[in-house]
Amino acid sequence: MTTPDRATIHAVIGGDPPPAPPASTEPEAQPPITTPPVAEPREPDLGGPALASPSPDEIVAAGGGSLADRLRARYEGIAATEEFSVPGYELPDGRPGMILVARAFGDRRAFNEGVENEVFIAKSTHKLLLVNDDGTREEVPGGWGPQLAQMIGVDVKKAADLVALVISRPDPNDRTRRIPNVAAIGGLATDIVAWARKSQGEAEKDLGE
Repeated sequence: MTTPDRATIHAVIGGDPPPAPPASTEPEAQPPITTPPVAEPREPDLGGPALASPSPDEIVAAGGGSLADRLRARYEGIAATEEFSVPGYELPDGRPGMILVARAFGDRRAFNEGVENEVFIAKSTHKLLLVNDDGTREEVPGGWGPQLAQMIGVDVKKAADLVALVISRPDPNDRTRRIPNVAAIGGLATDIVAWARKSQGEAEKDLGE
């Protein structure tokens, strides 16, 4: 019976060491830079100091009242924010007890395609104000955030969920539970959208004259 050939490994001891591999032409790795290099100062894109914007009336007066002047005045006069009463927090005399200061939220397409009202309200909020009985206002730190949740004693992780709890009412069958005031939430979201569209619609009307 023949034995199949087997590979044999020979260990070479002594003799000349094998030749060293050729020197690498790649640069050696450098340690990471711990401090970023100082950036060169950049000039403002438009250059020059910031100047106060003229009022809408000044724009119209300076240009003689043309269509372009009136349109630009309307454009410059668009309000950046607007105040809305948060439903359910009215003072005994009917004045708003909590005020949502809204900013224009540009994702109207997403809103029309089904963004939840609570999400839209949270994204549109610039700040929240609590109105005291004497009419003074205090800003709620962080808006729809952890501090507001802690102050009213609820445990939520999302701003939209906090909106639903803040604009809610007690469950008539269980006073320990709260039910989101869906109608009030929807009405507030609709009011914010209507405000955001109002100035744009007026400007487009002037443009069509």
